Amino acid sequence: AGLQAGLKWIARQGLAAIHEREIALTRKLRDGLRRIEGVTLYCQEDLADHISVLAFNVDGLDSPNVATMLDVDHNIASRAGLHCAPLVHEGLGTAGIDGAVRFGIGPFNTEAQIDTAVAAVAEIAAFQRRKRG
Repeated sequence: AGLQAGLKWIARQGLAAIHEREIALTRKLRDGLRRIEGVTLYCQEDLADHISVLAFNVDGLDSPNVATMLDVDHNIASRAGLHCAPLVHEGLGTAGIDGAVRFGIGPFNTEAQIDTAVAAVAEIAAFQRRKRG
């Protein structure tokens, strides 16, 4: 019953509309994170033919630590590490620094949640800058 309801919802919304909305939110997240000093984004220049996933790091912090801070301090879900793709991380130069933090945007995320995520990463990056002196 749940699967059928989900499929009906997708059919009503349309895959293209769902994808377009997810990419709009991803663009908003990307643009917000770009403005934060000490944040490095990966593979986010062109979102054409892209899925709604964004990878980043905060300078001086391992990705698992950033993900833990997002979870514990801000109640934000993310994923950290090599994401079952160690060769991709070797290519990005992130394999030696525990990979990256990844946000995945879905059809039920909101602009307010994106704003919250950007503010949380900004707070974490500012904390790291203060710590480094």
